[in-house]
Amino acid sequence: MKAKRFQKSQKLVLLILPLLAVVAISGCTGTTTTGATFGNGVTVLNWEPSLSSVESGDGLQLRLRMQNQGQMTAGGVSAFITGIVPGDWGIINSPTQPVDLAPPDRVQGTAGETREFLFNAVAPNIPKGTTQTFTPQVRVFYIYTTTASKLVTLVNNQELQRLQDQGKTLSSKDTVSSAGPLKVTINTGKFLKTSQTGLGTGGTGSSRIFPITIDIQNVGGGMVTTTKSTVGNPDYSVTFKLESSTSNLNFFSSGTQSDPCSPNGGIVQLWKGQTASVTCDVQILNPPLSTEDENLMVTLGYTYFIDASTTVSVTGINEANAPIPVGTG
Repeated sequence: MKAKRFQKSQKLVLLILPLLAVVAISGCTGTTTTGATFGNGVTVLNWEPSLSSVESGDGLQLRLRMQNQGQMTAGGVSAFITGIVPGDWGIINSPTQPVDLAPPDRVQGTAGETREFLFNAVAPNIPKGTTQTFTPQVRVFYIYTTTASKLVTLVNNQELQRLQDQGKTLSSKDTVSSAGPLKVTINTGKFLKTSQTGLGTGGTGSSRIFPITIDIQNVGGGMVTTTKSTVGNPDYSVTFKLESSTSNLNFFSSGTQSDPCSPNGGIVQLWKGQTASVTCDVQILNPPLSTEDENLMVTLGYTYFIDASTTVSVTGINEANAPIPVGTG
């Protein structure tokens, strides 16, 4: 009896073991897709040496991996080695050839394009018996665009009175800004109240003029630049253009050609590379019969860079040519 029970137990174990193996294998080989991840433009995922501690003359690689996490294509992406003299380390491919990086796709659920660059290097000679820590840095430049929009309600005076008599209110909409290193906020009132008539086709009276303010903020952890050169004063300028979804609005401030509020747009300087505030006057050419939503749109164009650093420890192994001690010649 005991022998028969033992045989049955063995059969049971043999039947269960393959099932456990299938469960274990399924758990190990399963993959998780994170999908589209949005951030502040191009991000350095990794910047590191293949060996963190080397001797003079040893070969190594400096490895860069980056990804576009913004909502626009990053154009002309290139990387420069700084912090060390590339020639002293035998690095010949700095800067890298420019490439474009595609953004994440929310609809398809795909992540932004990733690119790797490898810099082959040779540790420099330093005196024997000494160890020195170097700090290789990488600066990644790219060309980017930020867009923002906000729906603003136009309402004529008579309709506003009717809404108030009915106990109704008009609410303000939030600014929608594309993910990138610069963030845009369009500040308006809850609505723009117009007169019964206005300038333009069919208008006989004077139109209302309202000020709006556009705030620009650097949120990418890097800096805006107009050149890849380190010579001269920094230039934190971006191209700026304000538009509306229809031709019913006219934008202006100083009225000059260089005015960023003009139809052709203009140049805006970021204070210390961080913030800017632009005030534009809005003229409503044709008031609506009741209410009407207008879409205000801002487009910024600029070159941006981000930095990353790592460390490499180098130990000298070659003796320098020391002078002959006095009295030994």
